[in-house]
Amino acid sequence: MPFDGILAHYMAEELNRKLSGGRIGRIHQIARDTIILHVRAGGENYRLLISSNASSPRIHLTGNQYENPDNPPVFCMVLRKHLSGARILDFKAAGFERVIFMEAEAMDELGDRSVKKLAVEIMGKHSNIILLNRDNRIIDAIRHVDSQVNRVREILPTRTYIAPPSQNKLDPLSEDTYASISGSLKESSRRIENYLLDKLQGFSPVLCRELCSRASVDEMKTASDLTSDEASRLVDALRGMMRTLLDRGPTPVLIQDHSSGKAVDFHVTDLVQYPSKKYCETISQAIDEYYNSRMEKEAHSQKALELMKTVGKFIDKCEKRLTANVQVYEENRDYERFRLFGELITSSIYSLKKGMTSARIRNYYSEGEEYAEIPLDPQKSPQENAQYYFKRYGKARTAFNYATGQIDILKKELAWLESVMLAIESADDSSQLHDIRLELYEQGYLKNYPKKSRRDIQSESSPIRVVSSDGFEIFIGRNNKQNDRLTLKKARHEDIWLHVKNYPGSHVIIKTEGHQVPGSTLEEAAGYAAWFSKARTAPKVEVDYTNIRNVKKPSGAKPGMVVYENYSTIIATPKAPGTGEG
Repeated sequence: MPFDGILAHYMAEELNRKLSGGRIGRIHQIARDTIILHVRAGGENYRLLISSNASSPRIHLTGNQYENPDNPPVFCMVLRKHLSGARILDFKAAGFERVIFMEAEAMDELGDRSVKKLAVEIMGKHSNIILLNRDNRIIDAIRHVDSQVNRVREILPTRTYIAPPSQNKLDPLSEDTYASISGSLKESSRRIENYLLDKLQGFSPVLCRELCSRASVDEMKTASDLTSDEASRLVDALRGMMRTLLDRGPTPVLIQDHSSGKAVDFHVTDLVQYPSKKYCETISQAIDEYYNSRMEKEAHSQKALELMKTVGKFIDKCEKRLTANVQVYEENRDYERFRLFGELITSSIYSLKKGMTSARIRNYYSEGEEYAEIPLDPQKSPQENAQYYFKRYGKARTAFNYATGQIDILKKELAWLESVMLAIESADDSSQLHDIRLELYEQGYLKNYPKKSRRDIQSESSPIRVVSSDGFEIFIGRNNKQNDRLTLKKARHEDIWLHVKNYPGSHVIIKTEGHQVPGSTLEEAAGYAAWFSKARTAPKVEVDYTNIRNVKKPSGAKPGMVVYENYSTIIATPKAPGTGEG
């Protein structure tokens, strides 16, 4: 997240253009470290978000609506007292440092006009929001810092505000800076990216890498190893970047993940090092979209984690039951010997007496001269010993048959639960998680019906669609409900169905449209089936394939569970759609 000094400088300019002269209305503290100022400026309403969160400190305009706590914190009440109804005078950045000041004019308790300042320090875990009076004395701060934390710079009410210490870096706009960099490169043993980060005021690692990219210089190279030509190109890239910002102003850009299209970074200058990006009208729009994407991702991760814990408990319970039934199966699989013992005792009952501890009786069921050594209870008569073995036979047979049935049921349940777990791990949006929650509810694993949110409705869960190198459509189910819809409803009899062998995984469909499918398309689809399975990490995976007409869903089977016949098997390397990864 590059909220560096360069971005802060142009963020202050943007806020100055938008909000200067505006009136502050409502003030809310939506989180422990985040406030929202509602501002009316130029006939429009704005929401100014200011956060001192250690992982996401920032200041920008937002289009989101946030829930307000019922009881406002103390700092929020202080802001309301001093800034409600105030007219914003301007926003200023401290050079290219990560500090932005907002000045506002308000009426004090005596009815006199009074200027207040809000200092927004964007410095990672040391970020803060500090309210100052005209004389730069601290009225209050969202985060207090006493002498035990920082002896030089206390941030407490009534203390004089001291700006964060300067790092004595070079002004990236100065010609002297360019000369200094050219002259000192050979003296540094630091990597070029780190060297630039140490030298340039307002630059973050992403901007240092951008300079290297524009200059066609390896960012991992040591500064002292740069040739004269590379050093010259690096200085020219810096000069060109800053000149463009001065002459044309910022170019708000949102960096996107190549495969998912989701926002992963942002800045105020065109980052040529990234191939996938989106240009925005304002810096605030880029930042807002980035954090919306990030919050959505965090919320999705939290929901997925909770669902994984729930399914994990069911898997543990199923595995314990399976282990117990396997034990019963093994203990009773030789149940026929108890019936044999009972019948042999009955056949020789007149030669046996009470008090015997064992009997050696010929086994007349065998063809040879075999004898069975039968343990006896000396406290029981021969008839009672026979009845004991018949009862043991009945109980063992019942236990064996029950365990046999349960093992089959539990193995199927475990396979289904593992497929659900795989679907959760592979899910990348809330609509897919909704499908999974609904599936668990319908199968009786969740008590409450999962209500569909507006976001779920807006992004209906749908399978992945890929076009093969030969022009054939390939569809990949991302959860069991999608698998059923693909296989049982969308696919036609002549289409090809693929699934990894003996592992939970996605159903993959090749739409044939009546044409012969070439081997290259079959290999691609098999690679996708292997990738979207529990066998993803294996170098080679067996994938079964057949025509849809050979795939059936047994009556009462759980979602995604099918049987198939007349199939062939191909050895595939797991491969993600749209990549060469294997």
